[in-house]
Amino acid sequence: MPDHLLSTAYMPFSLAFGLLVALLLLEIVALLVGGSLLAGEADGPDIDTDLSATFDLEADAAPDMGELVAASDRMIAAEPQTAAPQGLATWLGLGHTPLTIWLAALLLAFGLSGFLMQTLAESLIARPLPAWIAVPVASLIGIAFAARFARAFARLLPQIETSATSAQFMGGLRGVVSQGNARHGSPAEVRLRDLHGNIHHLRCEPLLPDEVIAEGTRVLTVRQRVPGSKSWTLRIIAIE
Repeated sequence: MPDHLLSTAYMPFSLAFGLLVALLLLEIVALLVGGSLLAGEADGPDIDTDLSATFDLEADAAPDMGELVAASDRMIAAEPQTAAPQGLATWLGLGHTPLTIWLAALLLAFGLSGFLMQTLAESLIARPLPAWIAVPVASLIGIAFAARFARAFARLLPQIETSATSAQFMGGLRGVVSQGNARHGSPAEVRLRDLHGNIHHLRCEPLLPDEVIAEGTRVLTVRQRVPGSKSWTLRIIAIE
């Protein structure tokens, strides 16, 4: 059997499975040392820490709207421009998921379809297909599967995040209340775009306890210290 898998007809697909196993082993090693090959970009954007601190408010602080809006304008003007995948990259599904996951899906589909194709050929015509036929066909299947998998993977990711987990890097962003009316004790869904161009849907309450922010209102995010704690929570201020 090993000699059969290493024959010319099966070698490309055996190599694909070998690379897939190597990726899995590297991921296990990375997890053991506290990292991950499957992680996307960094936890948060690189921004001016002094500028970011403008949006950190103590629990009883009164916001200076002019200063907050001006600081937000400066932060947006200095944000990095992240090019979205276009053309062929979009069709391939690149940008929808970490490259390592896309590559693993490609290797799996390529190797599996190649083995099935050669096994079927041996059953029907008593010999495997030439590599110059089997490899391109399996490659097309693998690419098509990886593209579809990347889009499905992106749709499976959580779309609604909590303000507690996102507060660290979300201060100073502009957005709009996309669902419901935000009031104290009753958060509404807010649609925000971060400094990497990613869209986030968060549930936030107004900064001011007596304020009611209606659906469709443009807002600015600030971080408010939780009373008696070192943690922060994300709040919104209406800017129109």
